[in-house]
Amino acid sequence: MNIKTTNLIRTSQSWDGAPLPDFPQGKPELRVIRLDFPIGAKTSWHHHTVVNYGIVQQGDLTIVCQDGAERTFHEGEALVEVIGTIHRGENRGKKQVILNMFYFSTPGVEITIQHPELEQKAQPQPQKMESLKPISKMEQRVQKMVLGIGNVSLKRREIIDLLGLKQKSRCVFINNYLKPAVEMGYVKKLMDHVPSAPEQAYRLTAKGVELYNQLTKETD
Repeated sequence: MNIKTTNLIRTSQSWDGAPLPDFPQGKPELRVIRLDFPIGAKTSWHHHTVVNYGIVQQGDLTIVCQDGAERTFHEGEALVEVIGTIHRGENRGKKQVILNMFYFSTPGVEITIQHPELEQKAQPQPQKMESLKPISKMEQRVQKMVLGIGNVSLKRREIIDLLGLKQKSRCVFINNYLKPAVEMGYVKKLMDHVPSAPEQAYRLTAKGVELYNQLTKETD
């Protein structure tokens, strides 16, 4: 029986395109860490000091950087983590995420630096969301779209159906819903490098997820 070999990844860059740093000098220390993310779980804000990569054994893991950049890695995918960039991992999917990470370090080096000072900043401010009633009709439409997308990725046609619009109302949807939601930083294209892709889909940004969580919490 032949053994099948699959090259999962070969790169000198982290997932965000940044070049990886040189390996440290001295005696090497290799570490393998398994992380289990329950549904809805997220790590604290942190950054890594050494080269590390991993394989998503189960589920879908979203890596979110503090500047809003993010990428979702699906079951079976390999990921090369960002180095020195503050980020966190989130399980936005519908099943537990199992992630195996491999770290290339030297003895005594702290491979992960936590940033607890950022956790309080990231907390939603309830006083700014006194009511679900928006200030304007535009904000009301944007909130409706955020609630419709939720934690999944949807194509334009699917979102139009959720909003109760007619499929021929493409211009109404783009001008009154999609464009404001994107400009306000709540929604992003999954294929941003191909703006007019026929299979273009949309999902919430980290900011959009925070708004979604606030809205759904206040309606419980």
